[in-house]
Order: sequence, then C-alpha cells, then structure tokens
Amino acid sequence: MRISPTPAKRDGLLIGGVHAALALYFWAGRGVTIVHDFGPDPWSWFWQNISADLLRDHAVQSLWWLHAQPPLWNAFGAVLIKAFPASHMQVLQACNIALGTAVVMLVHDLVTRHTHGRWWGIAAGLAVALHPSMFLFEAYALYAIQVAFLILLAARLLSGASEEHGNPWRWVVGFFGVVSALILTRSLYHLVLLAAALPLALFVWGRPTRRTLVTLGVIVLLPTAWYGKNAVQFGFFGGSSWYGMGLWRSALFQQDIDPLNQALAEGRLDPVVRVAPFSQPSGYASLGYTQTSDILLLDRDDLHNVNIPEISAAYQRSARSVILSTPSRYAANVVLGYGNFSAPSSSFPHLTPNRERMGRAGELDRWILLRPVFEAIEQRSEGGLYYGSLFYFLFPAILLVYAFQLARRLRDAGTMKERLGREAALVFLWVITLYTAVVGCTMELGENVRFKFPVEPAFLVLTFVVVSRLAARRPPPATR
Repeated sequence: MRISPTPAKRDGLLIGGVHAALALYFWAGRGVTIVHDFGPDPWSWFWQNISADLLRDHAVQSLWWLHAQPPLWNAFGAVLIKAFPASHMQVLQACNIALGTAVVMLVHDLVTRHTHGRWWGIAAGLAVALHPSMFLFEAYALYAIQVAFLILLAARLLSGASEEHGNPWRWVVGFFGVVSALILTRSLYHLVLLAAALPLALFVWGRPTRRTLVTLGVIVLLPTAWYGKNAVQFGFFGGSSWYGMGLWRSALFQQDIDPLNQALAEGRLDPVVRVAPFSQPSGYASLGYTQTSDILLLDRDDLHNVNIPEISAAYQRSARSVILSTPSRYAANVVLGYGNFSAPSSSFPHLTPNRERMGRAGELDRWILLRPVFEAIEQRSEGGLYYGSLFYFLFPAILLVYAFQLARRLRDAGTMKERLGREAALVFLWVITLYTAVVGCTMELGENVRFKFPVEPAFLVLTFVVVSRLAARRPPPATR
C-alpha cells in the first residue's frame, strides 16, 4: 500500500527532530562535544586538516597546494575559521548535527519510497536516529557525517529521476554533481565512480540535451582537474598522496622480518620502509628527503609536507613488491581489515572519551550488533580471526540477496531499462557499500571502522528494503 506524501514527510520531520533533540542533549547535558580531548586546537590535531592558522591567513594558497586530501573539506573549514574565529569548532558541531538530522530524514525517505510502507520507513529512520555513532561522529572534526549525507543525497536524486515523468536528467545531473562533491571531499572515493556511472545513466535515461551534456562535462571536469593538478604539482593522479603509506601498512602486518630484511638488502624494498609509515617528514631526512618549499603548507614537519608524495610513492612500490611475494599474507591482512571494518562504529578509539560520556546509550550498537558474543568466539578461536560484529556476516548476506533480487527484477529484457531506473538508487547504495568495503579493507589496516561509518546509513537503507521484499514474498498464513 502506498502512503500519501504528507504523513511520510511528517514522520520524517518528527524522527529527524528526535535525533536533533538527542544530539543537543548529549552535547549540552553530557559534554559530548567536538572540542574535547584533542588538545588546544582540535581542528589542527587531525592530520587530514590544514592547520587552522594557515586556513585563517593563507587559505587560497594552502588549498591550491594541498596534496594530502581533496579540497572541499578543508575549504569548508576555512570558511568556518574565517567566519567564526573564536567558535568555529562549536559551529562545526552544529553543522554536523544539522547534516546528521538530514541523514536520518533521507534514510526514512528512501526506505519509505522503496518499500511503500510507512512502518518500514519509521523503523529505518529510528534505527539511524538513535544510532550512538551518529552522535559521536557529529562531535568529531572529520568528514564522516558530510560523506554519509552526500551518499544518501546522491541516492535520493536517483530516486527522483526514477519518479520524474518529464525530464529525469535534471535529477541525474544533480546526482553527478553530488558524486563529484563526494570525490572532492573524501579521497577514498575515486574519479572512477563517475566514469562508471555515466554509461549506466546514458543506458537508463537515454541521450541528454546538448546543454545537459555540457553541464555533465563541467561536473566531471572538476574532480578530473583536481587530479590533474596533483599530477602536475606532485606527480600522482589521485585525490590523496597518502595511498602508498596506507597500502604499506596493510601489506606489512605480521610479515616475517627475515625475508623483509633480505629484500631490503637486495634493493627490492625502498629504504623508507625502515621508518614507520605516517611518520613526520623529519624522520626521513637521513634518507635524502630534504626538499624545502616557499609554500608555508609544504614546509612544515607534518603530512602536508612537500616530501610526502615522494615518500608515499616509495612505500607504494615497496608494498607492491611485498604483496606479490606473499599474496596469502596480504589476503589474511585484508580479511583482518574486514573484521575491523565490521566492528561497531562507536568502538573507533578516537570516539572513546565521548562514548563514555554518553553512558549506556553509547554502547547501544555494541549490544545490538552482538559484539560481546563475537568477542567470546574470538577469544576461543585458535585461528586469530577477528569478526568485529554481526556486520561481518550481514554485509555479504544483504549484498548477495539484493543482487539476486535485482537479477529477478531485470529478467525481462523488454522492461530492463525502466526497472533499472526504478532500482537506480538502490543499485548505487549497493555499489558504494561494496566499493567502500573493498577499498577500505585493501588499502587500510587500522582505522577501517572509521572508513565504514559513512556507508552505514546507506547500508541500513538497503537492509530494510531487502528485508521488506523478503517479508512480502512470504506466503499468507494458513486458515482453517
């Protein structure tokens, strides 16, 4: 049964209001704030962030020479720091709560639209509205909430395109704009996402007008131009100069030291591997990485330094050598990374002080996701496996079941384009969840759960839709 738009909007506003009220309570009443625990300058504490003084006094120059991250997150920080010099962190938390509320409402909206069921939407909205990690990442000075919002907004725009009876391309162009913003916000999301989405959009919605094609070209050009800037300035085509350091950390874990020393002596590994990845640039000076710069951003002893791209490239070459020589070890590390990825999001170590301030509410996802049960299993396991939580099995189960559901819906070639259009938002959520899991586990070992959180609301949308479809296929109860 379809529900009318008015009750659905009212439900979404009420659920979003519940989340916002709780977030403000935890902030004002429990001290769950963005300014705790990270020293006198919480913004500058994060490696990914350009220092607050540079954003205040040299924002344009620093953003232009930025190589560690895409530019939008630090550009947003520059606006806050300039507009609210004494209270930018508090304003950031208020913005995060507003975006978190929007995430809750988008989850409710998407589930309601794709299940046509009021109570499915309410249940999904409340699941996210009460999720402790939402409150915790709203009080965290990185881009997790922003990325979660962009992912769901992109899906909502695809839903709008499927319901449009006039010109669906205005919604599709919006989708590409949001995905472009996602790529320019978080280096995990690569330009390849746009390249993969464009042929599918052309197949489903047909050839757009010339003006629309020009607009799409400009949208695709923006992240491409940023990658090109990095290629010209620093010699790599991508959103972040840190990829190599993350890959080395993933490849190195639990490797036997003797073969590594032999490979280093034979020149198959770069001397940078003697230094722990993500160390300060001064730690590499003895290895010849002594380049200086007149650009203030590039001349500090942090991970924005001018030497970092070359250092990271050396780690990447060494990581590839190790992976090729011991692929089974690397595969085991990827599995371990997936266990970290599957852990309750509130368990991320940076969140611990604020989680403790939340009291029992901060442990809610730990119990719902059966973390104590898996912890007991891990302690008895002789294989050293780490399952994280119920997500370890839920991710592959939901992704696999949805793939079967989609295949059943697309069996009729005559209506494939129409049905694929109706499923486009869910297909995007499926792809972005799988992409995040694969890239987040193959390129990182340590903070995988932080990589997971931004797609958790998206995955919950997919989960509620899949479960609702399974429930709808159950036969009616027998009558006497």
